[in-house]
Amino acid sequence: MNTRKYIFFVGLLFAMAACKKQNTILFEGAERVSFFIGEYDVDSTSYTFAFDPIKKERDTLFLKMRIQGRTQDRPRTIKVKPGLGTTAVLGEDFLMPEVLLPADSVTINYPVILINTPKMETQALRIVAEVAASEDFLPGGQGLTIGGTKAINSYKIWVSNKPERPVYWDDVEYDFGPFSATRIRFMISVLGISDFSYDTIGAYGTFTYPVILRNALVKYEAANGPLIDEFGERVTF
Repeated sequence: MNTRKYIFFVGLLFAMAACKKQNTILFEGAERVSFFIGEYDVDSTSYTFAFDPIKKERDTLFLKMRIQGRTQDRPRTIKVKPGLGTTAVLGEDFLMPEVLLPADSVTINYPVILINTPKMETQALRIVAEVAASEDFLPGGQGLTIGGTKAINSYKIWVSNKPERPVYWDDVEYDFGPFSATRIRFMISVLGISDFSYDTIGAYGTFTYPVILRNALVKYEAANGPLIDEFGERVTF
């Protein structure tokens, strides 16, 4: 290899290393913590109490969090607060408890406790969960991190008690048909669950649940006639 080619090769290696570092968060200085999501996931979700098989007064959404720094051999405090844009009322519509990260741990599922209040029957409330400083952690850096995940310091939750289209429905529409409140209520009554996301039901659910629903619908129609949704469309599976 001549000198010119060697210099070009070394320069190329340095350039590749520099590009890689741009997508890496450096863990230096104060201990930090952030939420994290998949690289292509969105930083928000929605939840409705309307489709629960049994009425709930409360429910909990878990948000993934990860430290940026070293583990410690003692529990450490993590705090989350309502961020700018929150329309729900802390202590009335939701709770954000202080939690302890177990000793020698890197990740934790943070619980946002949702409270089913009357106002949710007529409006969707927004909760912006934002990492807050604690005695052990500062809000973390943001950007791409290990494993194709993305660190973020806030996460948005829309919560209501109205029959709204779940954010995941595009992923399961091929299996269950177009969304309607009538359709999903029938699905809940037959299957006894209210979350039909692929993450919850998996491949098994996408193959077997439509068959179960078709058989149940045959029995329903034999007794009641066609099941018509709120859009005037006949429900089929």
